[in-house]
Amino acid sequence: MTPLFKHTSLQQLQGDFTQLSPQTVPFQDDTVADIAAFSQFLLKKQQSNAVSALGFWCRKANILAMKKHYMALKRNHPRGIVFHITPANVDTVYFYSLLLSMLCGNSNIVRISDRSGEQTYQLIALLNEFLSLHPYSVLNSLCAIVSYPSDTQVITQHFSEHCDMRIIWGGDDAIEQINQHAHVKHQVCFPDRYSLAVIRLTTEADIDLAVSRFIRDFNAFSQQACSSPKAILWYQTSLELQNLFWQVLRLALSKDESQFSQTAQANRLYHLQLLILLANINPLDINKYHEFMHCELVEFSPDMLLHHQGDGLILSCQIQNLKLEKTDKLQTISYFGLNASEQSQLATAAIRGIALGQALTFDHYWDGVDLLAELSC
Repeated sequence: MTPLFKHTSLQQLQGDFTQLSPQTVPFQDDTVADIAAFSQFLLKKQQSNAVSALGFWCRKANILAMKKHYMALKRNHPRGIVFHITPANVDTVYFYSLLLSMLCGNSNIVRISDRSGEQTYQLIALLNEFLSLHPYSVLNSLCAIVSYPSDTQVITQHFSEHCDMRIIWGGDDAIEQINQHAHVKHQVCFPDRYSLAVIRLTTEADIDLAVSRFIRDFNAFSQQACSSPKAILWYQTSLELQNLFWQVLRLALSKDESQFSQTAQANRLYHLQLLILLANINPLDINKYHEFMHCELVEFSPDMLLHHQGDGLILSCQIQNLKLEKTDKLQTISYFGLNASEQSQLATAAIRGIALGQALTFDHYWDGVDLLAELSC
């Protein structure tokens, strides 16, 4: 149990510190049952695509598959208390590591950013509603969610001192600042990353499928998730088919209900101007639309994406081969129209390679880290 802590900047949004109590062993039957019930609850709500995706991910069949993997790890004990520090720009990602941690038997304190979006608070409200319907759920002893400004270091220090593990979802600067002020016994960090797509179109028949899959990866979280593609590299694809792709993409996005906000639309040109200055980008052509902005490049380097802020800006470039520059910051390469050998060749350049349309699919193995192994001992 973590000591009760009071501070004027601290908002407790869910749970009770005094009730937190880690379990003795991971994947207890009651935890599996309660999270599976929460899955069904989320799926019935159909509140948003992101919430439905979370509900589908934590359904019982997937939990049991993760349990099978966990048993092979030969781990026996939860870490204890896990402190999660979440990002402001990807509203639901923290909930995946939270559910994994609860399955591993840990109790959890989750700090959400005071700049979090509406979907973050909707998800917390759904959890509170579920627990009000299930007052004896074991989840009550495994989770407490709080919010406070990032510059209130004394709160971060307190929770860090009293936890057994910390997970930070955030940028490099945020991670460095937290580490300077608050030390912890065991930590996993998910720093700045970027991702891209490699696409080959051979006929017009490929375009509709490629567009629908690209939108699935591109349109969520205002293109700010680390695995959202911020560039398309065209491989052995005619300019005619590329132009048709952009036309179909624009038409499909115009019909999509989850369009980029007006703020995101206003930010695109500003972000592109910053990219031109910071990354020495040489634009060949720039197309500005209501739905997205497309910038064709003379040449491309993955490090250009370090300064890419999302918001519907797509860099694009022609490549002659699949020998991409390898960098630790390149998280995901999504591919379309490539054979198995070509996919394998691309996979060596990034932390993971995955089919287009699956970039945002969460797995317990994320950013090269097996979270089930890290969350237990």
